[in-house]
Amino acid sequence: MSLVGILHHELWLDESHHWLLSRDSASFTELLQNTRYEGHPILWNLLLYLITRVSLDPLWMQVFHIILATATAHIFMRNAPFSWLFKILFVFGYFMIFEYNIISRNYILGVLFLILACSVFKKRTKKFVLLSCYLSVAANTHLIFCVAAFAMFLMLLVELIQTKQLFRRPSYLIGSSIFGVAIVVAILQIIPPHDTQFFERVKDIPLAEKFTKGFISLLKGLITIPDFSTLHFWNSNLLVNWSKSVAAVFGLLCYFIPLFLYKSRRTIFFVYFGLAGSQLFFFLTQMSASRYHGMAFILVIMGLWIDNFQKRKQHQETILSKITFLKNPIVYSILAIQFCTGIYAYILDYRYPFTSAKETAEYLQKNRLDRLEVISVTCDGTLISPYLRKKVWFLCDESYQSYCHWDFICSMNISKQAILEKISAHMHGLKNAVYVSTYPLTDMKTAQWIRINETIKIRFLKKFDRDIILRNSGFYIFEIAKI
Repeated sequence: MSLVGILHHELWLDESHHWLLSRDSASFTELLQNTRYEGHPILWNLLLYLITRVSLDPLWMQVFHIILATATAHIFMRNAPFSWLFKILFVFGYFMIFEYNIISRNYILGVLFLILACSVFKKRTKKFVLLSCYLSVAANTHLIFCVAAFAMFLMLLVELIQTKQLFRRPSYLIGSSIFGVAIVVAILQIIPPHDTQFFERVKDIPLAEKFTKGFISLLKGLITIPDFSTLHFWNSNLLVNWSKSVAAVFGLLCYFIPLFLYKSRRTIFFVYFGLAGSQLFFFLTQMSASRYHGMAFILVIMGLWIDNFQKRKQHQETILSKITFLKNPIVYSILAIQFCTGIYAYILDYRYPFTSAKETAEYLQKNRLDRLEVISVTCDGTLISPYLRKKVWFLCDESYQSYCHWDFICSMNISKQAILEKISAHMHGLKNAVYVSTYPLTDMKTAQWIRINETIKIRFLKKFDRDIILRNSGFYIFEIAKI
């Protein structure tokens, strides 16, 4: 299913961006330099860097990604202490079949190593170093997984301190040292240089509004019902779209769900600490997408897993956990919803282009327009560069680029007239070029040549906009000729 899925999935901006970061870095040192503003540990880009030394076809990134996803599913199916129905619903649920599988990002690495950590949790006293290594790698995949890994390790540390075992075995100190170093390394990679523009977009957001960004993240992570009334379902939530007030109430109630599910105080501590860390992530970054909310769901599943192997004396039931008949209906309702929405999202991605990037590139190649100079505005060129296998002229950067520099000041304020002026200036040394961008230039009703000024003339060729992503994916193609 994964293989069929990626053969019908077109890369979106973030997928293309990280592929191009790795493809167009000539050395490991240059890769370090190019990724310093990313806010991510370098692990995913390093793996892609190795792939790009062998092939420039982004399909191999997708193949590698589904191998990781399939390995994760295998480890879960083989080791998780759940029923077969539970396992099947999880593996074919929204996050595992679609968000962390078909879409090639670094999140699957985090899920893989958190699942590996859970797989050895039962023997954590004997395999403490191995468990620490798994958590260390998970922490070095993404900031949100750093939070989950830290929460689990802190729970282990509390257990060792409470049982007075921390200094009784060298393996505990070795594992703790490994994880401590890993956290420091991850933080050093995540913190961007002082001149980053990442926080410019959030500095003026009111404090109260910043807190609301992650308030319903648990709801969105558990109840994955996108707004399927539109083709642009991705990163939407039907309940939130229907009524934000009702969603806020349900979002608050969702934070009581862990009290129904776990008997161990340590498990409850782990889950709520992880959820609190996620809130800090949303507060600082103001990022909001399904892939981030999925971490809350993974925390809940991890809690169900490790709760089976907590020591009995730590099982102190809360008032809610005593209502045992509600546990399975809650869990299986969540899994059933995610199974249905996961399969439906998979089908939509199979039937419709996720972005217009691939068919745009195929049109250029079929009509031999890719042999001309390809001009774009800025990061819209990032989407087509992997498929064209060459750099594109970015008007905002005034240079040949591929991956995005995440500086949207130019693109957000640029007008059609400014774009045409930049094209005219660039065409001094060219006879013909093709403009490919999400920014249109003229009326698209005619394919006739239109004289823009004394320097250039343009004509509209094609528009591609039948895709799932709502923004930064519909492409307009114009041919440009020097007069």
